[in-house]
Parts: sequence; structure tokens; C-alpha cells
Amino acid sequence: MALYFLLPFLVAGMISAATVGTTDRFIPLVHDGGGWSTQVTVINLSRKPETIVLSFVPPRGLSQEWRLGLKVTNGKVAENIVDAILAPGAAAVIDTSGTPENLTRGFIELYALGEQPFGAFATLIQRDGNRIVQRIHVPLTPAHDRRSVLPLDLSDAAVRAEMVWVTLTTKTTLDLEFRNLAGQLVRTEQVYMDNKAQVFVDLLESFPELKGFRGTMQWTVSFPGADRYEARFLGGLGLIGRDGQAVVSTGMTLAADQATFSPY
Repeated sequence: MALYFLLPFLVAGMISAATVGTTDRFIPLVHDGGGWSTQVTVINLSRKPETIVLSFVPPRGLSQEWRLGLKVTNGKVAENIVDAILAPGAAAVIDTSGTPENLTRGFIELYALGEQPFGAFATLIQRDGNRIVQRIHVPLTPAHDRRSVLPLDLSDAAVRAEMVWVTLTTKTTLDLEFRNLAGQLVRTEQVYMDNKAQVFVDLLESFPELKGFRGTMQWTVSFPGADRYEARFLGGLGLIGRDGQAVVSTGMTLAADQATFSPY
């Protein structure tokens, strides 16, 4: 679990807006325990009352036990599932307890029962006692991400890049393409998510040949051996860290490469 670049830093005046999109359905990263907690804000953007369901999922999926303490305004909690019951324009704030001694990382799947538009984002919070030493803002990502491109600059040896991908499909293969600034293909790799709902890939640890790389990384998705009618879900983001600071970088995804319902 590569967290060595997530060193404490103080963020003053940082603002994170809600991500809004008809395909957005995942918050790909949640931290709880080991000094970390997560706060999620969900807003009903429609003109009708809406119930937005948030399912907190551990890395090995729903078969893995995850004792997660949750509290919510404007809603109710049943184990690791939150029903945010919202009037038009209302917001719900969900907080994890952060009490476990050891850190667990997971993700959230969100959906609106009435299929009305909503916005949401999460803030990962690290504390030292009562002092907040780090905040990392995580937006929503598409539920059916078929092709995304992420800019990468690893020319500084102090920079670390960790990719986080989540899926609700049994077997998922990610095909990675790395292109230099001229657009030339310089490397291809694959990431396998067999029987895992969430994977973490430190790019330099996994692919040390990328040292000094500048360009883009593209991921495309395939689901070998799965029935074509099975629901296929995939979302992802990057954590980029340097000098004790970490930020989230989301892929650039065309509307044609994402969908409300699975196109596979």
C-alpha cells in the first residue's frame, strides 16, 4: 500500500466543487483509520425530492468485512450503506469515524433511486490529534469508463504517481498505453483486477522503466470471459505526489467513452 508520498501538508482555502454528470457514479477512494477519515457531500440538483444511495465498498468487494462507522445528516445508515433522503437543493454530509488503528482504503458507489441529477465529492482528511494536517479532494468519476487519458510528468525523481481503479465486475483487464509528448507509443502494459474490486498501482514501482517519463497514459478496458449482458463498471483516478503534497488527477474521458448504462 503505497502511501509514502502522502506526507502531511496544510491546505488553506482549498475549495472543491461537486462533479456533475449523467454517467458519474463512483468516488474511487475512501480512507478510514490510521489517522484518516473521509467526509462525503452529496447534493440533490433536481427539482424533485430524491434518495441517493451510497455503498461503501472495501478493496476485495462486498465479500470482505469492513467495520465502518458512519454518521449522516439528512439520511439513515444501515451498516455500510447510506440512504441520503434529500429535498430539492438539499445536501447530505456523511462522515466516517476514522477510529480504527489501521488504515483501510475503499471506494463508494452512488446512485439515485429516481435517477435525478446529483453532485458529490469526498474529502480525505488526515489528523494529528485535533489538528488537520492534510486534505485530499476526490471527485466523482464515470461508472462506465471505457477509455481515459491522463497526463504524466515523472521527470522529477521526487514525483510519485499511484493509480486507483475500481470495478464491480468479477474480472477486468486494463490495457495501458504510454505515449511521449510527441504522441509516439513508447510502452504498453496490462493491469489485472481478478476478483478485486479496487486495485492500487504505483507506476514507478510496477514499471520502473517509466523513470523520467513525460507524456500521457491511456487506459482502455476489457472484460474477458464475462457474459455480454453482465453489468460492467469501471472508474479510476491518479494520486500525484511531490514534496509531501498529494493531489487527485482524473482522466480526460470523452462522452462517447462513458455511459449511464453499460455499453459492453
